[in-house]
Amino acid sequence: MKNGFHKITSLFLALLVLGSTMSFSVDKHYCGDHLIDVAIFGEAAPCEMMQSLDAKYGKDTYKKMGCCKNEQTVFEGQDELKMQFDQFTTDQLVFLKAFTYSYTYLFLEADKHSASVTSHPPPLIITDYQVAYNQYLI
Repeated sequence: MKNGFHKITSLFLALLVLGSTMSFSVDKHYCGDHLIDVAIFGEAAPCEMMQSLDAKYGKDTYKKMGCCKNEQTVFEGQDELKMQFDQFTTDQLVFLKAFTYSYTYLFLEADKHSASVTSHPPPLIITDYQVAYNQYLI
């Protein structure tokens, strides 16, 4: 579950960075007041009237007549991705330190299986059984 959430989040953030840095253009072709064609990343296809005027009278005749027009909108992407953090105020530094401390210790798990061996000393040896029964490893 956690691994899948991390993958989805990283994919979303990668697409967000890609979308904010990518620039593209939208080209629209109007014939009179009617929108004929819209194209993204390219040039809009002209209408039949514009094609017939170009074939009959030459290129750019529609501009003189004023019946057809092309409109291009350019969406510029972000160029600088690194924000400048040169100077912090004292309040911002205190908040940053407190937030970092509380956030990192929020997800640490408490040690539930603590070993209590060091708190109890071993029992005292009353009789040494190896010496009493004369059993030695040779």
